[in-house]
Amino acid sequence: MNHASRPTAERSLVERLSQGLARVESVVIGALMLSIFGLLMLNVVSRALGAPVIWVDEAAVFLMAWVALFGASLALARREHIAVTLVPDMLSDVARYRLARAVDVLLLGFFVLFAVVLWRWFDPVTLWQAGSIKDFSRATFNFIYQEPTVTLGVRKIWFWLILPVFCLSGLVHSIAHLTARREAAP
Repeated sequence: MNHASRPTAERSLVERLSQGLARVESVVIGALMLSIFGLLMLNVVSRALGAPVIWVDEAAVFLMAWVALFGASLALARREHIAVTLVPDMLSDVARYRLARAVDVLLLGFFVLFAVVLWRWFDPVTLWQAGSIKDFSRATFNFIYQEPTVTLGVRKIWFWLILPVFCLSGLVHSIAHLTARREAAP
């Protein structure tokens, strides 16, 4: 029985969390795509009228990055990433299971490593200890919290926050696959 087709009561907490997160990601992707479409249409109309809105392109690019990362997380949750199945198709069920398990472990390792990199880059402990963003930047030469966007006039940190969101959701989905696979072994 596929873990997605098991009754809800039989699914682990992390599997239910992963599925709920995937539903939220799907809705967010739709809303962001609608926003991007609206921004691009605003750009087309404003340029046709001879009064382009210069910040629209930058906003659309940042939103596209968000869509890409939410989409990658959703594809991970649903196991819908593009894959070359030549090798798995030639393997026995047991070997295919072991290969899929190895991929899940590697994905989990990637997200753990990604979390470490993000922790070091965002450095929330040093930021807290510094007391202000200006003091943090002066002490660490890390300007992540101060760098502005080119045309929007807001700090890029608001757009970079998708990285820890993606990392956290990837961790949840990876753990859910690992716990589900244990029960689905051949």
